[in-house]
Parts: sequence; structure tokens; C-alpha cells
Amino acid sequence: MLTILKTLAIGVTGGWLATLLHLPSPWLLGAMLAVLLAIAARVDVRMPSMTTSIISLFLGVSIASGIDADIVDHLVDWSSTLLLMTLMLAVLVAMLFSFYRYRCRWSDTDAVLSSVPGNLAVVMLFAVQAGLDVKRIALVHSVRLFFLVTALPLAFPITQRSTEELVQLQPDYPLLALVFACAFVGGWCARRLRIPAGMLTGALFTTLVLKFLFGLDLHIPPQWFNGVLAVLGTAIAVRMAGLDLALLRNTFMGALGGLALALTTCGCFAMVLHLGFDVPLLQALLSYMPGGIEVMVAIAFSTDVDPVFVATHQLVRVLVMCFALPLLFRWVAGPSLKASS
Repeated sequence: MLTILKTLAIGVTGGWLATLLHLPSPWLLGAMLAVLLAIAARVDVRMPSMTTSIISLFLGVSIASGIDADIVDHLVDWSSTLLLMTLMLAVLVAMLFSFYRYRCRWSDTDAVLSSVPGNLAVVMLFAVQAGLDVKRIALVHSVRLFFLVTALPLAFPITQRSTEELVQLQPDYPLLALVFACAFVGGWCARRLRIPAGMLTGALFTTLVLKFLFGLDLHIPPQWFNGVLAVLGTAIAVRMAGLDLALLRNTFMGALGGLALALTTCGCFAMVLHLGFDVPLLQALLSYMPGGIEVMVAIAFSTDVDPVFVATHQLVRVLVMCFALPLLFRWVAGPSLKASS
């Protein structure tokens, strides 16, 4: 517990210093850089495994608080952009699999699991159940995630949301506590049912049911998002501490090439979304980036883009790949698994 508190203190201090230096997305990047420096100095850092679940719970409630009753109309309006994203996923997976399999000469299973954009928990589950060595797969996904959460805030100047109106709204803290408790139960049930992004999805839908059933008006203090970003940056940096440096040297060029291919593909489709559908460029990028749903949604909440649009597209990406992954894995690994059995 003391180590966890020390790690959080390092992350929060880094976020605070980054705000003084006017860095972009200071609470996310500052916390992450501070903890990475601590790791380089051989400081023992640690975060509990439930950190991601806590962040997902908060984001699920936050997204639901901003959704109005016309969400169905929004989904109809966004059907074309969702179909475009589905096409992007098909192109991206095919290109990455070909690159890892034939250029890097990785095995079929390593190539297909490394090609999945995001969905790391589901990918790791498939790898463990198949008895595969998960180090390379985890490394490829970690490099991709680390680059995304570092490069996006640096590449695009982030304009913080205007919080003057929100500050004037007094949150109902007992109501928020009750909603978060119910949302946690909903998220826990969704995880038990193995629903993709269970805590985020369960908390989102539970909060929506409560909001529309009882006509709740939820106001979440905007300052809470700074804390969430700091915790998220700290957790990401702690996760990078477990990288196998020997494997990193052997796999780095493949991971870097796959990252460049993924960013180019997603960037091209995001540009089509930006130019063809009049969607702000940063919003398009956050919606189509291949992974890190919590990070993309958290950045959206801290900027002047529509977080509901970003969250909807990221959730659909997770769902599409969760349904597609068993079919892809069986198609690629089926013959080898039958031979080994």
C-alpha cells in the first residue's frame, strides 16, 4: 500500500509540474513521464490491478452523464462513420497480419494476435488459452499504446474545456455516490458475463438506465478528470516497467513497423472522416485510433471534442474485434492447434 501511495504521489506531482510548464495534456503526460523517470532511477513503483477497472467505471458514468435521450438518433446519424470504421478495421488487420507474418516472419498466431487493434485483455486471454508465449504480443500492444498516449497530446495542441458553467453547477454528492455504486455492480456483472470492456460498458448502460428511468441530472465535477488522467498516466507508466528489454531489442523493428503501418492506415481513414463527414480532426483521430479506449475517451473529455462520439466509435471497435477475433484465431491457428492435439 505504501508503494502504491508513493507511486500515485509521483504521478500527481508530475502532473502538477506539467501544468506549471504548460505541457499539453499535463495531467496525463506529466504523470506518465514522472513515473517513467522514477523507474529509470530504479524506484520501486506499483499500481493495483483494479486501476483500469476504476478508471473504466468513472469513464462509463461520465459518458452516460453526457448522453441525452436522442442517443438513438445519434447512432443513426453516425451509421456511415461506424461503417467506415468497420472497413478500416478489416483493412488494418489484413495489412498488419501480412506484415508480421511475411515481413517479420512471425508465427501465424503471433501475427494475428499482434494485428488486433487494441483489445489487449481479450488478446491475452486467447494467447494464454492457446499456450502461446505472450511476451511478444504484449510488447507489440504496449509499444502501440505507449506511442498513442504520448504522441497524440504532443502532436495536437489541446484546448482545455471551459469549466466556468460546470463549476457553477453544484454536484449532488450522495446521488453521485449511489450512481457510482450501482454502476460498479453493473460493470462487475458485465465482466462476469465476459462482455467486452465489461466495466466500462456495464457502468455506462447501468448509469443510462438510472438516468432515463428516474430522470436524474448528473453533474460530475470537472476537476475529477484531472485526477483520472493522472491515475491513468501513472498506471500506463507502471505497466511499461515490466517490458522485457532483451525481447524489445529483438522485436523492436517489427513493433515499430507495425505501429507505423497502423498509424498510417488509421490516419488516412481519420482524414476521410474529417474531410468527408466534417468531423474535427482530433475527434476523428481519437475515434479511429487502434487501441487504448480509456485513454482516447479520457483525452476526449479533457478537450473540446465530443466525448460521446469518441466513446461510441471506440466501443464499437472493441465489440467488432471481440466478435471477429475468435473467427480470425480459429481460421489462422486452427490447423496448427489440431496438429498439436
